[in-house]
Amino acid sequence: MLDVTRSGHRLLLATAFLAAAIAGCGRGERGTEPAKYLYVWAGDADRRPGDTDFLAVIDVDSASPTYAQVIATAPIGAVHTMPHHTELTVPAEGRSLFANAFMANRTYLFDLSDPRAPRISTTIDSVPGFRMPHSYVRLDDGTVLTTLQFGDGKQAGDPGGLALFSPEGALLKTVSAADPAFPGERIRTYSLEVSPALDRFITTSTPMDSERTADVVQVWRLRDLSLIRTIPLPASATDSAWRYPFEARFLPDGNAFLNTWNCGFFLLTGLDGSSPAIEPILSLAHPRNIGCGVPALVGHYWIMPVGEARQFIVLDVADPRRPRIASVLAPDTAFVPHWTSLDPGSARVALTSEGTDKRVLLARFDSTNGLLTWDEGFKEAGATGRGVSFDRERWPHGATGPAVPHAAVFGPGRRP
Repeated sequence: MLDVTRSGHRLLLATAFLAAAIAGCGRGERGTEPAKYLYVWAGDADRRPGDTDFLAVIDVDSASPTYAQVIATAPIGAVHTMPHHTELTVPAEGRSLFANAFMANRTYLFDLSDPRAPRISTTIDSVPGFRMPHSYVRLDDGTVLTTLQFGDGKQAGDPGGLALFSPEGALLKTVSAADPAFPGERIRTYSLEVSPALDRFITTSTPMDSERTADVVQVWRLRDLSLIRTIPLPASATDSAWRYPFEARFLPDGNAFLNTWNCGFFLLTGLDGSSPAIEPILSLAHPRNIGCGVPALVGHYWIMPVGEARQFIVLDVADPRRPRIASVLAPDTAFVPHWTSLDPGSARVALTSEGTDKRVLLARFDSTNGLLTWDEGFKEAGATGRGVSFDRERWPHGATGPAVPHAAVFGPGRRP
């Protein structure tokens, strides 16, 4: 059993919240068929001369003769770039997928118009005044909002910021995360979550290395990318669960739920006004529970990969001030859970690892009870274990050896 500490009072949920939770039951967006492909952003593992990092395409159409096979790759012609985050969903037809090569300080745009033959459409090699792109969110008009971890070193603390790009990758605007109320703070702009309905978005601050940085979240106005408030996470005297704010997701009631890398959970309220606030909700017991990574929110369920615990924990956040554990899924011990990605057209969830286990796995989620289970049918021909392994010698682009998968995103599902 997992030890948890809880605080806060019961939230009276509005009818709109319940309706949205039921609508987002994880069975896919209305009119969307199950995805046929899974795009996986991967880094070459042994970095031999001539090797390359690449985007891989896995066939996830169970009716296809090439099901659970890597059917294509788009090599970038470089290694040690640290392929990291992509957009969390594949963009609309005709628009390229944004993906960061973190150590190369570069963003690649992949044209997926032929889903079985992706190609690089352009690269963004630099953003004036900022370094190290990290996360991406596609806005309703097709533009892409991006976080960057660092500035240009001219301000104390070297705070990061934001960049807005056209769908084709042209730079439209940049904004610093520096806040005069927090002079010299090392704000490492990490992830972002957007609510067009509220005209708001949230960014977090977490480093990609061992640097000790500001444990804050920032609330912004979407229409002009102006900072509304920087909010420190409430510190705890009993653990470090408040450190490294990692990912946030808007709830249907307009509040937002947030996890830290150290597996603390917080509720952000008042986001539609000028004085948003944050309150601690739950912390998973340390030292077992460290490494809470990229979650997925399905209705009122929060699917949380927990690296050190080697588990995927499903929290029921129907009452976000009193979350409860609905189910726990444990992979093999070498698999260190980090990334989750939902198929918009089915109950499938793609899962990747930060450990030595170089597989991509699929699970299935039952939104009626919060149960997450393995998709045992998703495995390579002749394999004894589940999933698709990236620990191999040969790829469609050549014999470049094993690779490490990181971001994974489903697409495209055909709309009738």
